[in-house]
Amino acid sequence: MKEYQAAEIRNFAIVGHASCGKTMLSEAMLACAGVINRMGSIAAGSTVSDYHDSEQQRQISVSATLMHLEWLNKKFNLIDCPGYADFLGESLGALRVSDFALITVHANHGVGVGTDAAWKYATQNGIPKMIVVNAFDKEETDFEKTLAQIREHFGERVFPLTLPVNPGPGFNQVLDVPRSEVITFAGDRSGKYTEAAASGPWAERAKELHGQLIEFIAESDDALMEKFFAQGGLSEEEMR
Repeated sequence: MKEYQAAEIRNFAIVGHASCGKTMLSEAMLACAGVINRMGSIAAGSTVSDYHDSEQQRQISVSATLMHLEWLNKKFNLIDCPGYADFLGESLGALRVSDFALITVHANHGVGVGTDAAWKYATQNGIPKMIVVNAFDKEETDFEKTLAQIREHFGERVFPLTLPVNPGPGFNQVLDVPRSEVITFAGDRSGKYTEAAASGPWAERAKELHGQLIEFIAESDDALMEKFFAQGGLSEEEMR
């Protein structure tokens, strides 16, 4: 087994409202990283995370599950947490040992009570928060409406690093704003994907958001602010 230095390890908890796709999000991450060669499903009881009999029978998570993957030469320990209030203690314990919280929001249902709770407890633990809007393969999703609701709850500085390109049934493309690329995932649930430079309206949208992102980053650091005004922008390395 490969050994990692402490600086190469990241721990995060996947938290949020009940039934917003946390377990399937963790399953997708494992597939993209090559840990599994095909995604399981809740209905079939074949996900890595929900392996207890009670979870498979009820088709919900009842305990936090630790998994791990390697990405960009870093080891990520991810903890899939239950969303129902009955099992809140599982999320609280996971957040106490995490470097950041990955908060999921369902594209159709928006921010729920569990979303607010996850944000609150992550804030109390003093860890950064990242939001993933899930389930864009459902019908009648509206990214801009969902983003507006999230900003209403958590502040105007919530920034979309990725956008859905083809939401709805068959959804498999996202716009990577920092790199101005469209990522297309294979439709066979293997987690494989390709990358291509954004073009047309998506290139314009990425350029617009990229400018906003640079300003947000520059405002958070005096040295970067000076570089921003001197150079008129920031490099990708400085943005990371």
